[in-house]
Amino acid sequence: MARRRRRIVIRDRKKTALRIAAVLLGLIALAGIAVLAFFIFRSCGVKLVTRSLPLYASSEISGTGDGILAVRGGMLEFISYKDEDRNFSKPLSGTPTGIVGTSGIKAVWSPDAIQIVDAPFDIAPEGEVRAVRCGSEHAAVCTRRPNGCEDISVYNSTGQLIYTLSYDAGRLMNFGFSEASGRTLWTMELDTDSGTPRTTVTTFDLGRMSSTGVITVSGQLIEDIFFTDSSVFLIGTESLIRYSASANREIYRVQLYGYRVADRSLSGETPVLLLVPRGTESLAGATTLKLLTVSQKDVAEESSFTLTLPAGAIDCHLVNGQIAVTGGNAVTLYSVKGKPEESCALPEGLTLASRKLDEHHILLERSGEFVLLTVGK
Repeated sequence: MARRRRRIVIRDRKKTALRIAAVLLGLIALAGIAVLAFFIFRSCGVKLVTRSLPLYASSEISGTGDGILAVRGGMLEFISYKDEDRNFSKPLSGTPTGIVGTSGIKAVWSPDAIQIVDAPFDIAPEGEVRAVRCGSEHAAVCTRRPNGCEDISVYNSTGQLIYTLSYDAGRLMNFGFSEASGRTLWTMELDTDSGTPRTTVTTFDLGRMSSTGVITVSGQLIEDIFFTDSSVFLIGTESLIRYSASANREIYRVQLYGYRVADRSLSGETPVLLLVPRGTESLAGATTLKLLTVSQKDVAEESSFTLTLPAGAIDCHLVNGQIAVTGGNAVTLYSVKGKPEESCALPEGLTLASRKLDEHHILLERSGEFVLLTVGK
């Protein structure tokens, strides 16, 4: 098969005068970001802070845990949540398909190339790049070959290939990294050959370069997976299933009864899940929500609470073990029992656009621009 010409995602800025000029422009833009990122902080109380950002609705944006990665005006820009000295701006050639990152590693990708930020070279894998996930130290890249088969290739922060997994066409459903350990890669495969869905979740320790566990579930589809230090939780179409992280042994199941999990918070020892009725496409379309808390013990000790959203609510998210409800030019924090705890007025002109970036940050759109809401402890 002829090798396709790869597209460089982040330019090599050392080779030409044009690229040196681009660097100068990038430094100017970076200076602007440093000023604008500091522009307009407003503390509303003990737990809520709003901050205007120099980003627009047309920007490609991704939360990275330590800040915001964005594509704007042909530049790859990073705005740190806490340290302006870590902000950067790098010129791009072309428009990337996606950006993704964590505090440890960040990447830009297109269908035929991946650039790990600050790596010395671009990656041009065989096959079409379908998705990229980042852990604490690695980037995992899913590519599809012409025959439909897929590979997951794992690269370190310098762009070196260290691990590869291969899958038959149609088998790989999802993959990612453990929230509890950014060095644990997981994959999810679906087998329907028998007529009954059978999902297999496999975990890999990238420190030891070996598989560490296999979990198989039959009779329902698995829609998502999340990790804590002691647990692996599988979210199915019928139930939430907890496994021990050490032995991959099923501990308990909690029925979901026609609900789907729309959000979750892993702050503290007790996971909190936000449930909406199946068929509800967005939280804004659900006036009544259910909050489910479960333990990480041998029994679920589940507790559920029904929350009726106030009039004018446009969205809600689980952050830091609480519920943040936006609407009516304000945001209100509720406890998991539905008790209002703190409220903050927001700038005029907020639209329905709202995006949770992580446990402490929500991105709100205001007249085509963005406001960052930070929820503290």
